[in-house]
Amino acid sequence: MSRKRTRWALGALSSIAAVALLTACAGTPAPGSSAESAKSVTVAITQDPENLNPVVGGSFGALSLEFNLFDQLAEINTDGSVGPRAASEWTSNEDFTVWDFTLRDDVTFHDGSTMTADDVVFSFEEVLAEPDSTRQLWLTDMTSVEAVDDTHVRFTLSTPFSEWPRQTTLISIVPQAAYEELGADGFNQQPVGSGPFQFVSWQRGQSVVVEKFDDYFGGAPALDTVEFVPVPADDARVTGVQSGTVDIASIPTAQIPAVEATGSAEVREIPSHQVVYLGFNTESGPLADAALRTAILQAIDRDAIVDTILDGRAESNSQLVAPTVVGFSDTLEPVEYDPAAAEAALEAAGYAGQEIPFQYALDGVIPLGAELAQAIAGQLSEVGVNVKLEGTDNASYDIVNREHGLTGLFLGQFSPSILDAGLPLRFLFSAEATNYFDDAEIEQLVVDQKAVADAARLAVISQIWEINQANGYVAPLYTPTAAYGVNPAVVWEPRPDGLFIMKDADIQ
Repeated sequence: MSRKRTRWALGALSSIAAVALLTACAGTPAPGSSAESAKSVTVAITQDPENLNPVVGGSFGALSLEFNLFDQLAEINTDGSVGPRAASEWTSNEDFTVWDFTLRDDVTFHDGSTMTADDVVFSFEEVLAEPDSTRQLWLTDMTSVEAVDDTHVRFTLSTPFSEWPRQTTLISIVPQAAYEELGADGFNQQPVGSGPFQFVSWQRGQSVVVEKFDDYFGGAPALDTVEFVPVPADDARVTGVQSGTVDIASIPTAQIPAVEATGSAEVREIPSHQVVYLGFNTESGPLADAALRTAILQAIDRDAIVDTILDGRAESNSQLVAPTVVGFSDTLEPVEYDPAAAEAALEAAGYAGQEIPFQYALDGVIPLGAELAQAIAGQLSEVGVNVKLEGTDNASYDIVNREHGLTGLFLGQFSPSILDAGLPLRFLFSAEATNYFDDAEIEQLVVDQKAVADAARLAVISQIWEINQANGYVAPLYTPTAAYGVNPAVVWEPRPDGLFIMKDADIQ
């Protein structure tokens, strides 16, 4: 099947010197000053926000800002469950095609106006009306949204969707009056939300400053101000937390000893929501043979990769979701490392040593990608699989990937922002996915899992993982640990989704 390949491409930034711009870190002003009790924290984000208008949406760097400045109907809890936010509750009809949300009556926007159902309807409809919005992708199942009254909103969907409340966590609510007055561009410069923090300033490429919103319905945050500074380079973020110019920053796990050695920052770790996988182009060439793909699965020692390349800071995984993500199956047995069985499978496949290209990015969202590819190639060569390594920079790799140009083996990753299997299922396994295999049974199961909930849904998803593993379409490898360098004085815990949610943060 021929499909047009589409993919979000995150812009690459290169401002290593950004750390030098940081000035405000966790601490209080000098005794006797007028701001003696003020609490301020500086957070390093890996990308410049690009856009602060949530209707349009922007890079991953904008998400942390969005969830601090705006409210959504529901929110993702740290355990992956969905909880209420601007909506206090919701119900659906029997087949999950009509959803009714009840709004809180005490949600106030930063301009003093009260959030109503009309604001919710406007926000969802504006996403669909905005030609440049990246959020339209999440509303393809919505046929209509209407205000039943001031505090009740009804969504009608074109297909059953049991996880619709989770989907609404990706759409922020904006005040209709302010948005229409400012326009999309003006709102981007002066965003007005209802979140725990309100906008203060934005210097592109340098920082975004927010301050606590005293009238937040969940109670005013303990922090007075938070400064988000884009620091894309790993080394610069490490230097920032070592020197104390940054209070919170994600760091490569390989740099944990260096950060701990300084004593100026402590390391806080959490299992991430990312899964790194080995992909197969099954459409042509040697990898069209399922027996060869099975041999490759059996030849990869995931535990050895975790212990050596990743220094033990990861968990081997045979599923396309991490244990922190809804849809992870406790019953799926992983493919065991068995080089003898792999050699037997190669013989059964009639593989005669044909060269198989192995494409991967040398930089980007998979840390140590080059080392990982080399380790896999070494393990495959031990059983007789002939691999040609083809590493490129991340930008070039993304272009080839978007053009559906990966020809053999390739490294990929998925990090579902809503901590649910629905995203990888959609983008890697559904009928609309731009993958390198076709399986009508899996495509139907992806549809089926949307129409059931809870244990029944998990059973369908587990069946998808089993079919994938049996056919060797995508080979999950591991789920990495996420590490953060943090000022010891800052009360803050990392989340599996990597977002910096600051409403519960404090300074000791």
